[in-house]
Amino acid sequence: MANLLKISRPGNYFSKLIIIVFAALALFRLPRLPQFMDIYYHLQTAWGFIQSGGYSVWDFWEYAPFGRPHIYPPLFHILLALFIKSGINIVFLAKFLEAVSPLILLVIIWNFIRKNYNEQLGFFVTVAFCSSFTFFTFLSNHIPVCLALILGFLSLGELFKPRVLRAVILLSLCFYTHISACWFFLFTYIIYAILDKDYRSNSLKIIFYALLAALPILFFECRNLHFIRLVRNDFPVKFYLQVKVIDYILAGLGLFLAFKMAPRYRLFISLFLAGLIYSVYPYRFLSAEGYLPVVFLLALACQEIWRRLKAGKLKAKGILMGILILFILFVSPTLILDKPDNFSRVDYKVDWVDSVFSGIISIKGKSLWFPQMYLPTSKIIKENSTQKDIVYSGINFSGVILSALSQRASANALFPEVRCAVQFDSLSVADIILLPKDLDEQLVNRTSLKYKLAGIGESEYFWVFRNPYPAHKLKITRAAVGFPVIISILFILAVLFWSKELTRLFKK
Repeated sequence: MANLLKISRPGNYFSKLIIIVFAALALFRLPRLPQFMDIYYHLQTAWGFIQSGGYSVWDFWEYAPFGRPHIYPPLFHILLALFIKSGINIVFLAKFLEAVSPLILLVIIWNFIRKNYNEQLGFFVTVAFCSSFTFFTFLSNHIPVCLALILGFLSLGELFKPRVLRAVILLSLCFYTHISACWFFLFTYIIYAILDKDYRSNSLKIIFYALLAALPILFFECRNLHFIRLVRNDFPVKFYLQVKVIDYILAGLGLFLAFKMAPRYRLFISLFLAGLIYSVYPYRFLSAEGYLPVVFLLALACQEIWRRLKAGKLKAKGILMGILILFILFVSPTLILDKPDNFSRVDYKVDWVDSVFSGIISIKGKSLWFPQMYLPTSKIIKENSTQKDIVYSGINFSGVILSALSQRASANALFPEVRCAVQFDSLSVADIILLPKDLDEQLVNRTSLKYKLAGIGESEYFWVFRNPYPAHKLKITRAAVGFPVIISILFILAVLFWSKELTRLFKK
């Protein structure tokens, strides 16, 4: 490491090496993916879009048959729907997207830093990006957030070129991708416009036109705010925190350095201050979206440490820097604060090895992909139902997972934050009812008698029943914007984005 740090262009060589290792480890994770519940919701929504014929503003595929407003921004679901319509297997699609999303973000950020700052800082950013396994898994598990971060940094890259029209398009797409990440970048633009007068005018233009383009989705979200309800969720908000203490100490140094450096480095300050919007959710602030600015500030501190070591007379400076880099890449301890249910005190412990590389190699993290549980059951559902049948499961998240895999509407809902339009008896409206085999047998019998259920099959984990007299049938809501119009809009945006003449006109 010491000798390699002396070569002429260490930034590019080592950055590419880290990215290659990152990609290889991402492929290593594929058998365990999908690792979280979110992707099943997105697959289910994409199926709903396909049934609707495009972007549906009414979620009829969950809480079926009554549904609720579909407040979630649609871009990711539109892309998923187009992939599914092209014939790609949904399980492969889920695995592939969870694997590659963090990798794409890493490449985009590295390219953004090396082009707009310097290759050495780009190298340290790739190192810092690999520090937190929790942050990495968050990106993998929450693909729309990751996609919005990709679009946001592409937009910032266009600001620096400067190509205002392209930056506007990319920032606008953030609003159609994720409901909070878009505001993270909007506030970044606002703060950066205040801190750097050289980019103030263009930043304000981008903010104005992006908000103008986002008005339709913002109006729809505001109009349906009354459907949003607060759900008690202490786990990520108050009582489970993961703090990268060393990273934050070095990031503090990086924040101090950013104030003293050229105005362009104030973008890192802007990202950090914009990230404070996540502070109301401490877990997300410390370990998820809010951790991303720490990556840049940590990299800035590492670059400064290397600069000072090079300027000094210490012979072992290369070895010391190599140790720090390897420490971040393979060790990177985390302080974990946890308060289990029914306990009054908070427990503290340290996970001494918590980097991305070590986490993947040691097969860290739980997985929700249990093919022996889901695939046989989804096969029974498909063979004994039509696309207009509704599925209900006695286990809420299993109902959504199995509905997504069998491509059926669900009487369950994964995220209850957006309430159903009406209260209803889920079993009475479902055509297919799944009851877990660890349920009390007498309760199963009483349920079967009450709803006159007919057994149609069983898997290792579920009894599968048909309700011969469902109280309601699925009503598919017609798309607000059909796929032909959506494809036309995407085509127009692509033409605007790649047209040099229009870009120059907009710049003037």
